[in-house]
Amino acid sequence: MHLGAWRRREPRSQRRKAHRMSEIYTQPITAPCAWTRADIARSDDWQHELSGTEIDDLDRALKGIRNPRCRLIDITRDDFALPVLASRLAEVECDVRVGRGFFLLRGIPVERYTDDEVFLLKWGIGTHLGCAISQNVYGDMLGHVFDHGNEDPTAVRTRGYQTSAGLDLHVDRADMTSLLCLRRGRSGGISRIVSSISVHNAILAEAPNMLPPLYEGLPYITTEADGPVEIWNGPVFDVTDGVLSCSFRRGTIQKAIDSPGVETPPEKLAALACIDRVTNDPKLVYEMELRPGDIQFVNNYTVLHGRTAFTDDADRSRKRHVVRLWLQFFTPRPASAYIRDQYKGIAKTLDQNPAGYRTQ
Repeated sequence: MHLGAWRRREPRSQRRKAHRMSEIYTQPITAPCAWTRADIARSDDWQHELSGTEIDDLDRALKGIRNPRCRLIDITRDDFALPVLASRLAEVECDVRVGRGFFLLRGIPVERYTDDEVFLLKWGIGTHLGCAISQNVYGDMLGHVFDHGNEDPTAVRTRGYQTSAGLDLHVDRADMTSLLCLRRGRSGGISRIVSSISVHNAILAEAPNMLPPLYEGLPYITTEADGPVEIWNGPVFDVTDGVLSCSFRRGTIQKAIDSPGVETPPEKLAALACIDRVTNDPKLVYEMELRPGDIQFVNNYTVLHGRTAFTDDADRSRKRHVVRLWLQFFTPRPASAYIRDQYKGIAKTLDQNPAGYRTQ
């Protein structure tokens, strides 16, 4: 079965039109989102350590929640007022959305809170940056990234965040991903990020003939726990209203390619090998260790994120645990109908949640 014959996966709620390849961006981009490793290494304005006054602000907001057991989606930005920290978070949101594309907020004293209080803090902070959306078919609004212990990372239905395996550089299905480190485990789990705009610049400079296949699209396969397995074609790069966006989920692409009966054209495989090489170029990739109490924010249109494999502690109370939010920007970004569909989260279709932690 060749790429053009694949059945496109459609949302259950509506049938979308076939994607049309956009015009290829043929000039290098010099915006703040087109950074390299050296650019990040020579500056620290992409991170902020919370002050005592800002932490006190979080404490007051947490204590101000009248019913801590209410549904998370019922807690709004007004319910989690941050008169001190709000302006800082507005700057973070702006930098992530239209600036560099990522930010690191450090220093939440997670050790002084219960896990449930950390979950409330994570949610409350998120209300100041965007609108939370579902992360899986269970309707999880607050995601929990940890090793489930019995998941095969190569299985079609396995989501990478359920394992301890390394995660290739990729995007999530949201405008913004927000990751709070609750516990970091024994070793590994180093965060890796790369500017997908700089990746496009590098391919344009080094192998421009590889861009058309990436704009035309690579194979994807469903990985959710519910519904039929379907394979469809999705563009890696797309230009809408002069704005370049990226949608690249490496693990999902590989599972599609490895599916029985699927034949991927040589030019697509060559383009995939090219973007693999460029996204892992040491000159472009920046690595950071997320410490307990750190929150990383990334713009999925302009930044790919991943992590190295990690080793856990045998004691569950000390196992690696990252709390995740998928957010939609308050101010929409120009993007094609396909990209917008990919970045609106995953529809809830199942009721039972196996995570074991608060998710809604």
